[in-house]
Amino acid sequence: MVGNLVRGGIFTVMTRNPKIDEMRLDGGVPCLDFVNTVPDRFDGSDRDNLNNFSDLIYWARKAGILDKGAFAALEKAGQTNEKRARDFFAEAVDLRDLIYAIFKPIALKQKVRPADMEAFNKLTSKYFPFLEVVFQKDKFKEEWNFPPGHFYAITAPLVKSAHALLLSDTWSRVKECPNCGWLFWDTTKNGKRKWCSMEDCGSSAKALAWYHRQKK
Repeated sequence: MVGNLVRGGIFTVMTRNPKIDEMRLDGGVPCLDFVNTVPDRFDGSDRDNLNNFSDLIYWARKAGILDKGAFAALEKAGQTNEKRARDFFAEAVDLRDLIYAIFKPIALKQKVRPADMEAFNKLTSKYFPFLEVVFQKDKFKEEWNFPPGHFYAITAPLVKSAHALLLSDTWSRVKECPNCGWLFWDTTKNGKRKWCSMEDCGSSAKALAWYHRQKK
């Protein structure tokens, strides 16, 4: 891949971050998938799967937020304006922190801090003027009217996703994985999903429990 922005540095020729390809999308909605780009919320490290603007747009492409054309336009925009790309990446990380700050207490059946909701409402007032309703193929649909290469094309759908989840009648089904701290929207019929992924965290926790039982 050509054009990878190093945090605090400049564009250079680098290989594509393989962590992006390996990432699971277990959140159930885009905003929670974005929160889960931190690999483990409980291990106390500062590990992060997103380290620069290039990682951000590749993740957005993987998550279905950007199509091929939008991805190419944003990659070019990032190369053209490196400082803005760095600043926007920092803004995106702040958005991720805010979404996490709102949905983690929901997952724990706690109250969301008023300051976090105030910050979120400011974001909606910032983004939603770019949202319009258009008529296409015999139906109405929402569409963002950003020009090609606008950085908001990455974060606007994430703000909209969080907004829609908060206003849904299933927001209380947001849960926290007890193994890694990832957040996910439980859409099972009985509402008893426990793990972000049964194949990963669920099996790991069961294997650890089995080990301790055998040790006893």
